[in-house]
Parts: sequence; C-alpha cells; structure tokens
Amino acid sequence: MFFHIIRGISATDRIFAVIRDLAGSNKTVKIADVIERCVDKGFKPDQVDACIEEYENLNVWQVNQVRTKLTFM
Repeated sequence: MFFHIIRGISATDRIFAVIRDLAGSNKTVKIADVIERCVDKGFKPDQVDACIEEYENLNVWQVNQVRTKLTFM
C-alpha cells in the first residue's frame, strides 16, 4: 500500500521532500548537495532543476544569482 502512495506523488513533490530533509533546520542549502542527494535517490538532474525552478516560482525558496545556493523563504 505504501508503494502506491509514493507512486501517486509527483517527482517534483518527492524531490521537494528530499531538499527539505537535506536542509533540516537550515534555511540555506547548496544546490550541488541537492543535485547529488537527488541523483543518489534516482532522480535525473533535469527533474531536480525543474523542481528547483517550480518552487522558486512559487516563492517557497530563492536561488542566488549564480545558482549555487537555495534559501527557503
């Protein structure tokens, strides 16, 4: 049953959960660390980029100008 619940959640939402867990109590996380962790979990880099962009557009976080750090709002 748990497997079916996970399958119903979009890759973007699962990547967001990975990023949130990686950040822990920190507001800022390195994008290189995000990509590494997500790829280790089986996501493709383009999926990670799409997630970062989507949640940035939703003002959940900001990405610095050189795209090396992500900061939760």
